[in-house]
Amino acid sequence: MGFQAAQRQDPTSRARTSRTALSAIRSGAAVAAACSVTLGLLLGCTSEPEPAQFRPTLVWGDCPDDVETTFLTAHECGILTVLADRAEPTGGTLRLLVAKVPPPAGVTAPGLGTSFGPNFGDAEIMSGGMASGAARMGRTSLQVEWRGSGPHNSTSLACPEVDPLGARAAGVRHDDRGVRDAFVAAVAACAARLRSSGIDPGDYTVTAMAQDVEDLRVAAKVDAWQMAGSYGTQSAVLFEYLRSHPGRVRAAYLDSPTFTSPAGFHGGAAALQQALNALFRACEQSPPCAATNPGLEGLWTQALNRTAATPLRGTATVDGHDVAVVVDAAKLVRAARFALGGEGGPLTALPRIIREAAHGRLAPELAQTVATDPIFCSGYRPLCHDARFSLGLYLTNYCGAAHLTGLQAAEATHGSDTSNPAYPAAFDDSPYTPACAAWGVYPDRAEPTTANADIPLLLPSGGFDAFSPPTTTRTAANGLGLQAHVLEIPGGTHNVLGFSECALTARNDWARHPTQPPADACAGEPTIAFR
Repeated sequence: MGFQAAQRQDPTSRARTSRTALSAIRSGAAVAAACSVTLGLLLGCTSEPEPAQFRPTLVWGDCPDDVETTFLTAHECGILTVLADRAEPTGGTLRLLVAKVPPPAGVTAPGLGTSFGPNFGDAEIMSGGMASGAARMGRTSLQVEWRGSGPHNSTSLACPEVDPLGARAAGVRHDDRGVRDAFVAAVAACAARLRSSGIDPGDYTVTAMAQDVEDLRVAAKVDAWQMAGSYGTQSAVLFEYLRSHPGRVRAAYLDSPTFTSPAGFHGGAAALQQALNALFRACEQSPPCAATNPGLEGLWTQALNRTAATPLRGTATVDGHDVAVVVDAAKLVRAARFALGGEGGPLTALPRIIREAAHGRLAPELAQTVATDPIFCSGYRPLCHDARFSLGLYLTNYCGAAHLTGLQAAEATHGSDTSNPAYPAAFDDSPYTPACAAWGVYPDRAEPTTANADIPLLLPSGGFDAFSPPTTTRTAANGLGLQAHVLEIPGGTHNVLGFSECALTARNDWARHPTQPPADACAGEPTIAFR
């Protein structure tokens, strides 16, 4: 089942369109004046009819084969057709895959719900797994494959030009100029290829994605979403939808939400330090960890200082081949954030990774993390091994996010416990800053915005999450309305609903009565079992 996107105008067409429009307005005024003067003599002057307003459409049909084979329950797929650029109502369109799953027979469905997907840049997963969510929530579930990502949308902002650089980056320092220049050049090549084919990366923003959800609601004839859910950094789209389309959602849960940028690392240093502090406390309270790694916080400082002076070196085996690995202090910072905030990272081994680094040794788990890391992923994205990731979609929304300024920037970037130079080396001097210049998408707002949705919100947050730590989530919740509730999951990292049964239970119970505070179903859960 193919999904083709209409060819787009080149990037300079908007300026030409504006000039043409202005000329048309002036010409139209002149014609109107002429018609007025000669009205008694000439009756043939008529105005041009206004073009029909674009309306999104949703046509149901068969699912693509790779989606169809995963379903064992009732379902259907459809094609949502939306404008590529809503500033051009007669311009090109995009065709987005939609999947719909009803709850099991006998379940009373109070309305429809929609998912806002996984981490930013990763395509929504259209599969039979939707059925479990529909059953748990008791609602018909709709999902849309995001513009610019996913295997069923021909307009993909993936950048295969960047992929070969991962193994090269593993064997050099974080700030290696050759690798950074190659990364920026590959990003520039990707941008040039897309624009030459008529695709403007600037059309793939959080704002456009939120409007796609509104178009889905209209085309599906849904009065309002009874429940909406997001996972990880994709919460940026749901926050934008709540802000720009108030009243369209009755209640929502946002698992591990992000508040400063859809790319998730404007506040990386402070978020990492909060998660590290939680790790240090947990290790002190665990006799096995405390005995093996006495003074873990001091070992962390020692490890950063040592790797800054003398990077760790070694190899790791990837697909049967040895990959050279170099870990300096900035790479250690990034690997620690991945372990704490990444999905499936070596969290329980992190104390040993820190201890070994403090003594100048490269732990096997650290070597494997660095060797298998797609270039510049660990520490910047929670999930690093998803084939559906679209770097271009990520870049558009990182580069297009409003920059933090003043005290807000200082607190988010450094915090009070992040004076070690490795933190700004990883987050302030990230390779994405020069990549933005090559990508050619810039902030469209003066400052970040959030939504006081004034609807029931549930914000599950993992106690060790280095991307969306509970303290940050609680602070942000204060600005989201009186019905926003944070549910901390002890021992959880990122996207806790994917790993914690008690978190799912708490979410499901809350969804039945969202106007009531959630029950703390995870209070008795163990925090972490160290190896």
